[in-house]
Amino acid sequence: MLATIEQVVAEIKVTQGEVTAWIEQRWVRPLEEDGRYLFDEADRARIKLISELRGDLEVGEEAMPLVLRLLDQIYTLRRALTELQSAIKELPADARAELEAKLRK
Repeated sequence: MLATIEQVVAEIKVTQGEVTAWIEQRWVRPLEEDGRYLFDEADRARIKLISELRGDLEVGEEAMPLVLRLLDQIYTLRRALTELQSAIKELPADARAELEAKLRK
């Protein structure tokens, strides 16, 4: 479900100015339709993450792009590993055993 900036602000307890700044800095990339921003679940999760990084962990504005980029790489890696694990589970038992043996060497 898509949410407006007003809904995001109320849900996550951030200011509209913060969210707008994060969009301008390209930390968040919501859909823009008819001159207004619409946020999907991933956008809202990212805004919550940025808010926590800024508030709880005191990640500064200069470090934030690096931190977000590293986290994006971790999430991409996790998705790839999940896909790999699913593909391995679909292999015949003998192929799985051979792969497991090779990985243990």
